[in-house]
Amino acid sequence: MKERFKRYLEQQFRAIRPTLAAAEYREKMLKQLMDRAQELRIKGMDDEDLIYDMCIEELGDFAATLAAFDEQEHKVANTKRNAVLGAVCGVGAALALVVVYLIVSFLVPNSWGLTWLILVGGAFAAVIAVAVVLLVKFVKAKKYLLMRLMPPVVIVLLCVYLFLLLQLVGHVEMSWLAFLAMVVMIAAFDGALAFITEFKFRWVELPIVIEIVCVMVYVIVGIIVPSFWHPGWLLCLGGVVAAIAEAIVLIATRNSKKDKKEKKRIAAKYTEEDESYYTSWKD
Repeated sequence: MKERFKRYLEQQFRAIRPTLAAAEYREKMLKQLMDRAQELRIKGMDDEDLIYDMCIEELGDFAATLAAFDEQEHKVANTKRNAVLGAVCGVGAALALVVVYLIVSFLVPNSWGLTWLILVGGAFAAVIAVAVVLLVKFVKAKKYLLMRLMPPVVIVLLCVYLFLLLQLVGHVEMSWLAFLAMVVMIAAFDGALAFITEFKFRWVELPIVIEIVCVMVYVIVGIIVPSFWHPGWLLCLGGVVAAIAEAIVLIATRNSKKDKKEKKRIAAKYTEEDESYYTSWKD
C-alpha cells in the first residue's frame, strides 16, 4: 500500500516545482494517506484496493490543491525576494542621499545650515513610501479604518517639509500657514474617504468636516486679507447650514422610502382582499 501511495504522489507532484517545501509536503501527504488507510483497516475494511481508492478519493481535487500550494510558495518566495530588494534599494537610496548631501554642502559655500533638508526630505520620502504601501495593502484587505490613518501621515510630512522649504530656503512670510492648510487637507481627504469606503457614520462626519474646513479657510483668508474678518465670519456657519440641509435631505429621503413601503403594503392588502372576495363562499 505504501508503495502505491508513493507512486501516486510522485506522479502528482511532477506537476509543480521540485522545491524543498514540496518535498516536505509530499512526505506529509504520504503519512496522512498511510494513517487514513490504517484507520479504515481498524474499522474492519480488509479490501486493500477499496482502501486505496477511498484514501485517494478523500484527497478531492488534489491537482488543484497542489497548484494552490505551488502558487502560495511562489508568492512567499517573491515576497522574500522583494523584501531583500527593497532593503537593498533603501540602503542604496540612503547612501546616495548622504553623498548628494555632502557634495552639495562642500560645493555650495555656506550651505551647511540648509543642506540637512536633503536628508530630512529623504527620510520623509521613505516614510511616505511606506505609508502608501500600507495604504494599498489595507485597501486590498478592506481594513478601511487603518487605511484612513495613512493619508494624514503623508499630508503632515508634506506640509512640514513645505514649511521648512518656505521658511528656511524661501524666507516666505507667514509660511506657517502651511500647518493650517494641513488641517483643511486632512479633514477634506478623510471626509472623502468616509464616503468612498461607505463608513457607517459618514453622514455624521460630513457636517463636522465641513465646519472644520470652513473655520480654517476663514482663518487663513482672514490672516492674508484682514478686511475679510467681517463679514467673513459668516463662513463659519457653513457646518451648521450643512448639518441642517443634510437633516432635511435625510428626513425627506426616509419619508419617501416609508411612503413607498406603505403603498406596497396597502396594494398587497387590497390584492389579497380582492382574491378573497372572488374565492370565498358562505358554505
